[in-house]
Formats: sequence, C-alpha cells, structure tokens
Amino acid sequence: MPKENHEMPDMKGLFKRAELQIFLVYMGAHLPIFLLSDARYWDDWSLSGASKEMLVSVFTQAGFPLLGYYHYAVQLIGWWFYAFSTFALGYLIIHVFYLILKSFDFSKSDAKTLSLLAAALPVNFARVAAINNPGLFFLLIFVFALYIFVISINNKNAYLEYTSYALFMFSFQFNALITSFLSVFFIAAFLFYNKAADAPTNATHHKNNLNKFKYTIKRTAEIILLPFFYATIQHFLFSKSGMFAASYNIIDINFGAILSEIKVVILYIFPYDGIYIGKPVALTIFLAAFLVVYLIRANLATRSTEADCNGKGLIGIGVVLLGLGASAYVLVGKEPSYAPWMATRFQVLLPFGAAFSTLGLFKIICAAVFSAKNHDLGDRMKVASLAGLIAVFIVNWWFVYATFYVDHLRQEAFADTIRNTPSLQSRNSVILDRSGLTAFDTMPGLGEYAGLHEAATGKHDALILDYDSMTAYGGWSGFVDNFKRFLGAWSKVEDAAVDVPGCLYIVRRGRDVQSKWSYAANAFIVKIRNPEHYTARHLLSLDGPYCQSPH
Repeated sequence: MPKENHEMPDMKGLFKRAELQIFLVYMGAHLPIFLLSDARYWDDWSLSGASKEMLVSVFTQAGFPLLGYYHYAVQLIGWWFYAFSTFALGYLIIHVFYLILKSFDFSKSDAKTLSLLAAALPVNFARVAAINNPGLFFLLIFVFALYIFVISINNKNAYLEYTSYALFMFSFQFNALITSFLSVFFIAAFLFYNKAADAPTNATHHKNNLNKFKYTIKRTAEIILLPFFYATIQHFLFSKSGMFAASYNIIDINFGAILSEIKVVILYIFPYDGIYIGKPVALTIFLAAFLVVYLIRANLATRSTEADCNGKGLIGIGVVLLGLGASAYVLVGKEPSYAPWMATRFQVLLPFGAAFSTLGLFKIICAAVFSAKNHDLGDRMKVASLAGLIAVFIVNWWFVYATFYVDHLRQEAFADTIRNTPSLQSRNSVILDRSGLTAFDTMPGLGEYAGLHEAATGKHDALILDYDSMTAYGGWSGFVDNFKRFLGAWSKVEDAAVDVPGCLYIVRRGRDVQSKWSYAANAFIVKIRNPEHYTARHLLSLDGPYCQSPH
C-alpha cells in the first residue's frame, strides 16, 4: 500500500504535464493515419515503384533534387514509413511550436491551449499524401530554426543566431516557407527593438525611438536578405526545367487572388468542419457569434477586460499568420480553399494562425458569457468548453481520415475491377469513373488512374479519367492537350494511345453500395477478420463497352 500511495501522485503529475497532454490530443486526432499506411493519393502513384533515376530526374526538373533521393530512400524502407514519418514529424512540429510560445513568455495555459488547437484543428488535409511528406520535414526545420533564433537573441548567442540562419536557408527548399519568412522578420524586429531599449551598454546610443529603429533595421538586414539570397542560389543552381519550366506555379499576383486571400482569412477565423458545413454557413455562424457577444457585453458594466484585450491580440496574431499561410497559393495565382484537400498542400502554416484566432475568439466569448462573480465555476466551464471544442475537432479529423479511407477502398476496387476485367486492359479503351467515391469529391488526376492501371496490369498505356474532369476540358482530347507535358514516365501513361478513341467504359458505384460509409465499415471488418474473402471490386459496377457511340 505505501508503494501505491507513492506512485499515484507521480502518475497524476505525469498527466498534468503539458507535453503529454499535447501528445495525447495529437495522437487522438491523427492516429487513424496509420489506416492509410498503404494508401496513395494525388501524385503518390508517380512515386510508387519509381526508379531512383526517374525520381532524381523529375525532382531535379522541379528544382528539388534532394527530394528525389529522399523519396527513394523512404521507399527502400517501405511505404508505411510515409504515414509513420508524417505522424512523427507532425507532433514534433507542434512540440517545437509549444517551445517557441514558452520562449515568448506566453502563460503555460495559453501556450498549451494554442498547441492543443494547432494539433487538432481540421486544417491541411493534404498531410495524408506521401508526396507532401517532405513538406513536414522542412516545416520542422523552419520552426526549429525560429526557436533557435529566439533563444539566440534572448541569450545573446551569435553562434546560435547564425546557425538559425543556415537552418532557415535549408528549409526554404519548401518554397511555401519563404513567404512565411515575413513572420520571422517581424519577430526579429520585435526582439532586436526590445534589446536596443533594454541593453544598458546601448543606453547612450539608443536614447530615442529613431535610434532604436535604426538599430533594429541594421540588425535585421541579414534576415531580410536571406530569402533573396536563397532565390538567387535556386535560380542558378536549381532552376526549374522540363515539364516544370513554364507556367507552373509561376508568381502571378492579381486583385482577384488578393480578394480571395482576404476571404479565406475571414473564413478561417472561425474554424469549421470543411466536409459538411459550407463557407456561407460558417461565415454566418461566425458573424452571429460576434453579434451575440456584442449584445451580451452591452449589458455588462465593465466593457474592457483583460481577457477581452488578450483575445483581440490573439485574433490579430492569428489573422496575420493565416494571411501568410494562405499567401503561398495566392502568390502563384491560385485561390486557397478550406474543404478540397488538394488545395491545402502548400498551406502548412494555417493551423498556427487558426489556433491563435480560435483561442482569441474563445476568450472573448468566455469573458462575455461567464460571470466573473463565481470565478471557480467560470474556470471550470471554460475548461469544459475548451475540452468539448477540441473533442469536436478530433472527431472531425476521424471523419477526414475516414473519407480518405473510403477513397483508398475505391482505389482498391478500381484496380481490382481492371485486374478481373480483360477488356479493360486494352490500350484501345477509355475508362471513365463516375463512382463518386473520391475523397472530398475532388477530381482524381491522370497519374492516379494510370498508377492504378499499372498496379493491376503492369502496363503504362491506360486512358482513364474522372468523368467530370474530362467534361470540364471538352473531352479526352481536350484534357490530353492541356496536360500533355505531364504525360510520360512521371504520370505512368508514357505508352498511352492518346489519339485512339477506342471503346468507352463507365465505372459506377455498385448497386449494393447505398452508403459509402456502410461499405467502408463492412469492408474494414471483412479485411480484418477474413482477408481471403475480401473482394474490393464489389464496390463498383461496369457499364459498356460503348464502341459505336460518337460521343
């Protein structure tokens, strides 16, 4: 008994540690990614089974030769490593984010809450794709460099400061982080400005704000030049070529894109389930929440509280970070979006901005709703409300991963259907997918279908396309003309008879599949209990051939 009494306080203390709580929440939200250990999404099919020469060649054309070696090394280990690495890197990023917040003297409660929100907010669904896995690696280097930089300034350590510069340069291989480097500049200006004001040795030289401003500009000059220095190196040593040479993610800023970014920032202030709630509804909820808060606060005697001011500051920080997070897409003329997972692959900083804005809004609402007369009850209600909010985010992530799991089942069914249908293995046929079982209703790419065809037949001559994608470009030939520069070994359609219409087949959802969720649950159970009886092709039905149709 004495031994038990000695251990119990230690266990309680362990679970009170912020690091463990952050890990448990992160694990609760993202553990289902291991169900997708064998899944392939978007350009993952181009990576699957690719040779070292092809990987290095393609990523050299894209300006990232190191990534070719990285993907080759990971595939030598096994495809499962992508899911494991994504899970581990994601947590390490959140952990470093927590260390950064503590370095800025955020309260332990706020630092922990912001980290919990960043871990659980339903943002950046593209993390499931293996092709995006290196992005997390570079993001970890980026946030670690920021942590080292803050520590170096606080401790006046020049060696650590220049080490952080080297790490920033290396992280810029993930180009989306260059635009977010503005956050580093603002942080550096803040730290150097405070250093100029507080350092006793500089008291004579920095008596006024103008002198402190000059000192700050001088100290941040190297930081401002870093992105330009990297861009110069990239232009001369790692310039884009081949299929990435022209009109591919070229900077193209226009007013429409800027307005689009502002719209996304507004919508991200109040996070929502990107699968089931549309943007207009989310914006209505957000505005209604502010209206309710305003009406409640109109009856309060104290109109400006510490929580209110703190909340507004957090929202301001969040909006800035959200803008930087969305800028990666805006700079190349694309519209950032919440729900479609493919549109979030460069927006890796959005969870952090969303965390600040969410906590700020939460504090303002709590200050208005919960009475200050009963402090203990109010604190318990705040904790309970925050726990409920995080629980909703975790459940949302389960639905996100479940949606991708259904898409994984569709891919299995598609390959299984091709494998067991000899007529679909001919290069003189065109297959259209109208199953409607893709994740988030996004249009599968040419490479995905070609990869599925190769997995089933070992051939590189498939003409397969999502029905809506084909009609959007006026038919198969229109689609091929628009994406012909991507045809080849990378997309695994190098031998396709693109000029031969052939016979048309249409793949639809099977008659017995009324709900893709019920099918997913049943398929999961069968795969676990009786894998030898699992046949994925029962998910789909096949219409055709339509060999005589002029359409």
